[in-house]
Amino acid sequence: MKVLLISTSDRKGGAAIACLRLFNALKKNGTDVKMLVRDKLTNIEDIYTVNTNIFKKAINKMAFLAERLEIFFAMRFRRKNLFRVSTGRFGVFNLQSHPLVQEADVINIHWTHQGMVSLKTINALLQQGKRIVFTMHDMYYFTGICHYAKNCDNFMRQCGNCFYLNNGGKEEDLSRKFFTKKLDIPNRDALKFVACSNWLADISRQSGLMQNNEIYSIPNTIDTSIYRPKDKDEAKNHFGIKDKKVILCGAFNFSDGRKGYKYLIEALFWIHQNKPQYDNQISILIFGKGNITPFKRLPYEIHEAGYISDGAGLATLYSAGDVFVSPSLEDNLPNTIMESLACGTPCAAFAVGGIPQMIDEGVNGRLAPVKDSVALAEAVAKILFEDDAIKLSQGARHKVEAEFSEPVVAMRYNEIYRRF
Repeated sequence: MKVLLISTSDRKGGAAIACLRLFNALKKNGTDVKMLVRDKLTNIEDIYTVNTNIFKKAINKMAFLAERLEIFFAMRFRRKNLFRVSTGRFGVFNLQSHPLVQEADVINIHWTHQGMVSLKTINALLQQGKRIVFTMHDMYYFTGICHYAKNCDNFMRQCGNCFYLNNGGKEEDLSRKFFTKKLDIPNRDALKFVACSNWLADISRQSGLMQNNEIYSIPNTIDTSIYRPKDKDEAKNHFGIKDKKVILCGAFNFSDGRKGYKYLIEALFWIHQNKPQYDNQISILIFGKGNITPFKRLPYEIHEAGYISDGAGLATLYSAGDVFVSPSLEDNLPNTIMESLACGTPCAAFAVGGIPQMIDEGVNGRLAPVKDSVALAEAVAKILFEDDAIKLSQGARHKVEAEFSEPVVAMRYNEIYRRF
C-alpha cells in the first residue's frame, strides 16, 4: 500500500511539523510513504515539492495570491483576519495529475490551505476513485471558511453572516458560498477524517458538513528518542541560568492574539504582586518570534533563546524549564505542549480545545479556565513551589510514551488506511 501525505509545507507551522512527524513515524513503521508539498524547507528523502521549475513556482504563487485577494476583497480591504480564513477556490497547478498522486493508494491530506489543494482538486481526485483521508489540524474542513469558529456555531447549519467578514458579513456571504461548495462535492461521503484531538472530533460531528462521514480521533505524534529529558541543571546552564525556577514560554509568533500572551503577562505580574517572596527565585526563558517587549517589563530575570528548530536544541530548551506555560485561547493539540511533556517538563495552560486531552490535572501539569489570568498564575505557582517536581516530570513523560509515541500513532493511521 502506497501512502502519500500532502501538506502546504514540510516544516513551516505547527500543522506542517505534525505532518512531518507522522511521515517519519510511518517510515519507521515500515509504511511505503511519500510526502508532497509546495514549500519544501527540508532535504529529507521522499519529500517532494510541486515547485519543480520557475514556471510552476510562479503559477502556484499566483494561486496563493488569488485566494488572499478574494478574501481581502470580502473583508472590505481589512487585513486583521486575512489569514484566519481560507476558501479552497485555488490550488497548485494540475495537482490531481502529479505522478505521486497517481501512484498513491491512499492520499492523506493535512493542512493544505493558502493555495495548495482546491475543492476542485478534491472533486477530481474523488472522480478518479482515489481513497482520501483528511487530517484536521483545525476546524476548516467542517466550516465554510474559518480555521477556528470561536463562539460561532453557524457551521452546525450552513454558515453565513461570518463574523470574520467585516463584523458579520451577510447571510449569503463567502462562508455560506464555500460551505455549500463543500457540501455539494460528489461522493463526499467517501471521505474519511481524522481529528488530532477528541475535542476537534466531537465538535466536527456537530457540523452540517460531516453528518455522513467517518471521523476518527488520533493525536499528533512525536519522536520520544529526540524529545527526551536532559539534565536540568546542565540545560539551564546552557541558557545562562543558575539557581532559578524557570518559567518557559514560546510561540511561533508572540504577536498572534490567539496565543493569549497578554494573559500570561497578567499572570506573571499577579505572582509578583501576590507572592513577592518568589521574585528572586524565578527566571523567564522565552523562545520563538515576535515582539517580546512586554516580558521585559516584568520584575524577573529574562532570558531569550530566540527561534530554535532542531529537535536536540528544543529538547535542551524544554529540559531547562520547570514549567512550560501555554496561554493559548484557541488550539487543537499544540506541538509545544507535547514537546514539553516528552522532555519531562510539566505544563500550565488554559483548558481550551484539545489541551485538556494532554494535561492531566496534578499529574503532568495544571489547567486554568480560559482567559483567567489569576487561575493561570496560581497553576504556575503550584507547579513551581508546591507540587512534587519528580512526580510531575515522570507523569509528563509517561503521558507521551503511552498516547503520542510514534509506534502508537503510526499503527492507528495504518488501520484507517486499510479500512477503504
